[in-house]
Amino acid sequence: MVRWTRSARIAYGKFPEAIKWAKEITEFINKKYKNQTTVYIDSFGEYGMIRWFADYKDLAAVEKLGNQILADQEYRQKVNQATELLIQGSIFDVVMQAF
Repeated sequence: MVRWTRSARIAYGKFPEAIKWAKEITEFINKKYKNQTTVYIDSFGEYGMIRWFADYKDLAAVEKLGNQILADQEYRQKVNQATELLIQGSIFDVVMQAF
């Protein structure tokens, strides 16, 4: 199994809007691509950190979905809505494998 995670920091003063957007983009991906991505907000630690998680069968499945999403104009439009909601340069992806 492979776990993908993305984290991003919310811009100052944009907390409610960023949370709403994070839920909407997650629902969009899950519905359109029949995915099981979940979104979380840190309760402790760094304030204003959003994290997405999804599990996949293997690395090929991660790559396949990533390529589909990146080619999706509707997805890109939704991501562009977050340019003022998230701190530029704070988005970080990690892919982990279970052993």
